[in-house]
Amino acid sequence: MFPYDKVQALNGLETDVYAYIMKHRDAVEKMTIRELASESHVSTTTILRFATKMGYAGFAELKFSLKQDRLNQEHQGHPEQYDITVPLADFFRKVNSRDFTDLLDQAVKWLAAANQIYTFGIGSSGYLAQYGARFIANTGKLTLPIVDPFQPLADDPTILKHTVFLILSVSGETKEVLDMVTQIRRTDAQIIAVTNRTNSTLAHLSDLVIAYYMPEIKNGSLNNTTQVPVVYLLELLGHRLEKLRMGEEEKSE
Repeated sequence: MFPYDKVQALNGLETDVYAYIMKHRDAVEKMTIRELASESHVSTTTILRFATKMGYAGFAELKFSLKQDRLNQEHQGHPEQYDITVPLADFFRKVNSRDFTDLLDQAVKWLAAANQIYTFGIGSSGYLAQYGARFIANTGKLTLPIVDPFQPLADDPTILKHTVFLILSVSGETKEVLDMVTQIRRTDAQIIAVTNRTNSTLAHLSDLVIAYYMPEIKNGSLNNTTQVPVVYLLELLGHRLEKLRMGEEEKSE
């Protein structure tokens, strides 16, 4: 119901409104704009701005659309199915855009210049960090995963001068991840964040942010947001790094 290209353009407070509506769709149908503002901890102006960005004339039209969407689903006789094909298609279109290509080129340039690369994440992102380290190591770069979120870094910050850290985190707000990034910020290393949004704390603490914007799926405290874009981005960085290396070898011959 909300186009993902428009969702990507939301700022932090507008994203909070989007997240609240998606989680409490039935309740929002019966709310006034002031009630929604109170529950989502934003101003009524933010809600109106969100509605406008989504293509609605106002809050009333937004509520009507929510109701119609619910009725359409009920009429179909089955609950809404989990389907990531639309946001994934949107992601793959974005990857081929000029701005995104420039972003990846910058990341590959840093990785190519690094003497060593570390990948880090916890939970599901931890397993992907291990996979990413192994994949990028295939290009000949010294790449190692950090699997312990409490692992201390070198006391001498200059030791990590030519080092790049690839930090993987869906929310960008996990305490252990932010603690590690805070450690890294005290060194001369560069930080590339691969995360779901550009307005997270992790994004603000990083030198370069690669965001993939997938709808977050949570089961209590567990985050089941698809990691397909993360796997793709890790492999894409590895392939581009290898292509760059091969090109440099050809020039030197």
